[in-house]
Amino acid sequence: MRRSFSLVDHKVAEAAFFLGKIPDCGYDFFGVQCYVSAFASSTRSITFALQSVLSGLDGFAEWYEMRRQELRGDPLARFFHEFRRVNQHIGDNLVNSSSGGPGEPTRYWFAPTDDIPNVPNDDVHTSCKKYMVTITSLVYDCYIEFGPHIDGHQRYTEDYFRSIGKTIADAEEENDFPRGWTDIGDSHAEAYRWQAIRDSVIGCEINDIFDEYLGKTMPIPERLPPYAPDGT
Repeated sequence: MRRSFSLVDHKVAEAAFFLGKIPDCGYDFFGVQCYVSAFASSTRSITFALQSVLSGLDGFAEWYEMRRQELRGDPLARFFHEFRRVNQHIGDNLVNSSSGGPGEPTRYWFAPTDDIPNVPNDDVHTSCKKYMVTITSLVYDCYIEFGPHIDGHQRYTEDYFRSIGKTIADAEEENDFPRGWTDIGDSHAEAYRWQAIRDSVIGCEINDIFDEYLGKTMPIPERLPPYAPDGT
């Protein structure tokens, strides 16, 4: 695999962590402000990490430029971009009002300022969740578009290596194993050899987040049944 995508996965998990803390704050106004600030910073770091990790990969610059234009045209994405800028560089936090009462959950709201006159109509947590879906979708689409270059479980398959004119021995060598490392002398065991290589590398680490926010997971090969010699 050409490069590690773990940095991006970590940033997505970080954003999900801060988002998950917001509903638990209850009446802790300052706590909500802190978690929303951290969430906005983390989500922005996701796009920075994408560019850092995939810079130079064929097709990425063009693909990302299209996605960046989509984000610029998305009012919610633009709001969180501006929220982070104002929060980080000026110190202002637009989480500025709340509502609730006996038997009702406490909800927080963004308030407009001179720097950001347009804020979401939804409450803070709902707005953050919607933006999380947008950013998570971006990362998921990246996995689909560039999967074999960033996800070891998508890369190390017989079909993919055949498509690039390479063999399982090349896959072994690519992972610093001796050529023939997985060969156990069984001509029927090649699928298990590929599985052994996939088990030795890092794949997508945020399938749980994709499932939670998108209802999707990575299209990876299914686990094989227990190995039996000679395919019996």
